[in-house]
Amino acid sequence: MEIFNMRILVFFLISFAALGLHAAEKYDLILLNGRLLDGSGNPWIYADVAIEGERIAAIGDLSDAAADRIIDAAGLYVAPGFIDTHSHGAAGLGNAKRAAAGNLLKQGVTTIFVNPDGGGATDLVAQAERFESHGTGVNFGQMVPHGSVRAKVVGREDRHATEEEMEQMRALVREGMEAGAFGLSSGPFYAPGSFAPTSELVELSKVASEFGGVYQSHIRDESDYSIGVVKAVDEVIEIAEQAELPGIVTHIKVLGPRVWGYSAALVHRIERARARGIEVFADQYPYHASQTSLSAGLVPRWALDGGRSRFLERMKDPEDRARIREDMIDNLDRRGGGARILISSFAQEPELAG
Repeated sequence: MEIFNMRILVFFLISFAALGLHAAEKYDLILLNGRLLDGSGNPWIYADVAIEGERIAAIGDLSDAAADRIIDAAGLYVAPGFIDTHSHGAAGLGNAKRAAAGNLLKQGVTTIFVNPDGGGATDLVAQAERFESHGTGVNFGQMVPHGSVRAKVVGREDRHATEEEMEQMRALVREGMEAGAFGLSSGPFYAPGSFAPTSELVELSKVASEFGGVYQSHIRDESDYSIGVVKAVDEVIEIAEQAELPGIVTHIKVLGPRVWGYSAALVHRIERARARGIEVFADQYPYHASQTSLSAGLVPRWALDGGRSRFLERMKDPEDRARIREDMIDNLDRRGGGARILISSFAQEPELAG
């Protein structure tokens, strides 16, 4: 299946809403009495939908029309396929068994965007070819992952990139955008993205902006780990303004009791920026739990400077180990304590799951 094109989506949705009763009077399938959401942002309306083959053939009052199959959708919503703008499903799409696509389709998700939070493949052409070699079952869009780009060029050290390294990273972002990416994703909460200054994110976002792309960010701090959640949202606004592209605070949240109540401030910041003409948005998942790795959630970033090998060296040093442990205890409290942490999987000791 080819990479999904948002312009096609918009055209489809407009056409979807504008279809009339000009097709055949007998259809393969009719959905009767549903509350129709056409995806354009309009309120739902009562309308029937007729399907002929793989196409929507008519929309309107089809109560007198005939079909091989009729489904009464009274009390239900009828909508185009849902778009998951932030999916970690790339590994599943790369699996020939297509297990991820089946799970997605059962939830009505027909399009996903991969490589979020600054992580994922940097060679988007190879990634797309891998997906398409066996079919994905869903449409997909790609993001250029800043953290992976930085790791490839700069490594995992806590330092600023040289100008030569900046040029290499710009080139990688440009290659990704030319390959069809929809924008730059970042995760400055995670190492090594956390080692990048705002100015680096601005410069790379400018490349995405040249192609009409967006900047989507797992923000630098969703609690009070470092700069605080309010300033982290301000950073997205600053990047969107300076790079002149839409900025997205992805899976917006206030993480942990220490910052509960700050949500109003975040909304105010975004609304104020939008009133100034800056394109800033936020997306949010519909549940009150998050998922990440224990190292990302608990291990201090200074301990991850240099990557896994340096972290393991620090763990062998008694002073560093004691400091890491102290910071991890503080981070555990920051997230609401051990009762709020659930180990979902652990390859080395599977019995710890749960």
